[in-house]
Amino acid sequence: MNTAPLVILLGLMLGLSGCSVHSQLQKAPYTHYQDDALAIQEAREAWLVLSSPKRSREWPEARKKYNACIRKLASHLKQANRNGGMDEAMLQSLPFVIEKSPYARDSNPWHYEAIFMSDEVDSTYRLRETVTVEGMGIPLAGLAPEGISRPHANMLRDNGNVHTLTAILDFDRMVDGKPTLRTLPRLMNEHIFIGRHKVRQPLAANFSVPIALFWKLSDADGTELLGAFRPKKAISTMGLYFSEPYDPKKIPVLFTHGLMSGPATFANLTNRLLVDPVIRENYQFWFFGYPSGLAWTIPAGRQRAALAELMQEYNPGGVSREMNNIVMVGHSMGGLITRFNTSTKPWILMKGLFELPPETFESMTASNWKEALTPLHCDDHTLEQLHNNFIFNPARGVTRIVYMATPHRGSTFADNWIGRLGQRLIDLPSDVLEEATRIATLSRGMFLLNPLQLKDELTSIRQLSPHSSLVKHMSELRCAPSVPVHSIIGDRGKNNTPYSSDGIVKYSSSHLDWSVSEKIVPSGHSVQDDPAAAVELRRILREHLVNVKGKKVLEETEANAAVPVWQTNPARPVILKRP
Repeated sequence: MNTAPLVILLGLMLGLSGCSVHSQLQKAPYTHYQDDALAIQEAREAWLVLSSPKRSREWPEARKKYNACIRKLASHLKQANRNGGMDEAMLQSLPFVIEKSPYARDSNPWHYEAIFMSDEVDSTYRLRETVTVEGMGIPLAGLAPEGISRPHANMLRDNGNVHTLTAILDFDRMVDGKPTLRTLPRLMNEHIFIGRHKVRQPLAANFSVPIALFWKLSDADGTELLGAFRPKKAISTMGLYFSEPYDPKKIPVLFTHGLMSGPATFANLTNRLLVDPVIRENYQFWFFGYPSGLAWTIPAGRQRAALAELMQEYNPGGVSREMNNIVMVGHSMGGLITRFNTSTKPWILMKGLFELPPETFESMTASNWKEALTPLHCDDHTLEQLHNNFIFNPARGVTRIVYMATPHRGSTFADNWIGRLGQRLIDLPSDVLEEATRIATLSRGMFLLNPLQLKDELTSIRQLSPHSSLVKHMSELRCAPSVPVHSIIGDRGKNNTPYSSDGIVKYSSSHLDWSVSEKIVPSGHSVQDDPAAAVELRRILREHLVNVKGKKVLEETEANAAVPVWQTNPARPVILKRP
């Protein structure tokens, strides 16, 4: 057995960073066997109390005692790592064993590149609150190995992600008379059932630290301005991100950010949603990131490709209840991408590009489109590009949509001096300009009179203008009547709707007559950061859950859930980086 990875992880486990046993020439003897044995005995006594229904009054104190014992073991492991790590003989002599299941890699400590104690990690990164749950065990953050692919690949692969974990010492799983140290994926396990009576006990948790650590380590973090003004330098970051392993039992919520932003813009929103045990048990969060300097029709195509691959991978037979009920949430320009990709007739947007009779696009379908575009005399390559960009069926599996501060009718911000300056600053990839030029020769031709104007027309800022040829026809795009749509809109706290604005988008642009609900929050354009928006999205997701799984699921989850705790961040957090 090769024990090196396990030795490293045992040393890193519960708090250390960047300190490898291989940097030590000699291993100091492990001197805590007696202390460990005493801690194990105290933890066993607490376990017996916690597993007895008749002793429920003693549970709070027993839980504190149990957790303190695990923490003591952890401190000894940390010290052993500083002294050079532990060899196989030391590991075998410990008064507990490490879970070694060949399945469920996220439950095995040695699966991770590093494991950190949550209370020793800076949870302030991008977050305004820390969300915890009182319970058995010690909250951890597990850094999954990067592997070959990255989390933003079109497929949801578990590489380089940060898992929400809880460490427990399990006395129901004895091996040679020793209890088992386990790391449980916390977002997949709200409780543990212990003892012969199978007493339900909540698992301790810190949901904020893994979020903060994930975005701090993500290669998408810090690319907001780079993606807006130098998109070709950030194009490698485009794709789907997720921080936790894919769970077939949970409904996906796909978030898409807006201009000059990135997927981490939803960090506070998702952190606040995880306060609700109903959300934790029934939803998983995905994020689509892209360089926002690109015209939004370009990342829209990449998002469709990613969703198609996900369906092929996780729902090939089309029978997954969860994958057939995806919720899409789009903020600002991300809302336009969402609307475009869920439209039943996305080709309507080509009205603004080509001088063809309007009825051409009204009667066009995904099967007769080539015949409808015959008057344009397109070559095969251009037809392929038009098909890839504008002619497609709505994204499969999406059954609810939430728009946040979305400029459905554009934003005059794109036309003022700031917007015009931004257009000049954006440096588009050469291949994008080349393809756009080919399409422009088929359109009204005016773009070709001024190459700079062509470049401006293709930037994301220009395509947010109310005068943009694409935005002008956006109001004609609709999703299927069976898909409910919700709007969350900011008014900067002025309470002057319908004459309000979030500072970037006017209410008249973000309002939809056909939304099933509309919530005005006292926020600027960054409505996703307002607590009221989190409360509203929580309401929407609960409503969606009842429609998908029934009211009983919601009621049962609430009845059995542990109470979350909002706590202030540590006064002196330890900021940890990837080893």
